[in-house]
Formats: sequence, C-alpha cells, structure tokens
Amino acid sequence: MALAKVVPGGEIPVFLAAVLSHLALDAVPHGDSGIGHWVHSSPDRKTKLSRLLPMSVADQVIALVVFLALLRSPAFASVPLPLLLAGAIGSMLPDYVSGLRDLFPKPPPWLENLHRLHDRCHFRGRDPFSIPGGLIFQTLLVLSAIFLAWKW
Repeated sequence: MALAKVVPGGEIPVFLAAVLSHLALDAVPHGDSGIGHWVHSSPDRKTKLSRLLPMSVADQVIALVVFLALLRSPAFASVPLPLLLAGAIGSMLPDYVSGLRDLFPKPPPWLENLHRLHDRCHFRGRDPFSIPGGLIFQTLLVLSAIFLAWKW
C-alpha cells in the first residue's frame, strides 16, 4: 500500500513494484523458513495441503484486517482504492502462485517456473528467528506500520 502512494503511473506499475518488493523482502530473514520446511516436508500431498490451507486462510484473514486498518488511516486517505488494491494484490501474488502450484498434483511448467523464481528469492542462510520469534518480529513490524499510518 505504501508503494501505491509513491509509485507513479497507475495500477500496473504499482502492481509490478509490489510483486518485486515481495520478492526482495523474501530475501530478508523473517522466521518462516521453519514453517516452509514443515509444510514441504510432508509425507504426502494430502498432509501438505492439510498443513498449508489453514495457514493460508489465517494469512488471508490477517492480510484483510491489516488492509482495512490501513485503508482507513490518514496516510492512505488520499490514495485511490484501485492503486491500494493493486499494491496489496501484487504484494501477495508470489505466495498465491506458490500456493496455486501446491494445489496441482502435477503443475504446468509455467507455474512451476514462477514458483522456482519465487523460491530462489528466499533467504538461504541460517534463519536467525525461530518460528515464534519470526511471528513476533512480523507482528511487531505490521503493528508499527499500522501505528505509523495512523500517526502520519
């Protein structure tokens, strides 16, 4: 949503900037590598989906609540809704692509290639966060963003 405020040219540039920002920020350790390993080490596809889907639903509910909280904030009051939606959707697209790929027993090659690109952007070192530490870190970042958006 912050990109919607500063990237010129309309919805498409905002959307593309948001996708790129997601990929860039995935390179920063943020504590979810343990979760990813847990999901992708599933013994079979059914177990993988039973682990992935509840987390995805929770992620989307949280994203919607944060979007609505930011939408009402003074920081974004002057930004048109289509730009804010383009930024929000673009920022989540890489995860949607990977999630969509996980739903297919044998994903099409183009989807597999997009997933591999997304996967290559993730931090590869030893994650300094545990899963609970990463969730706390991410929660503090989101709450800080909401606070700043309301104090702007």
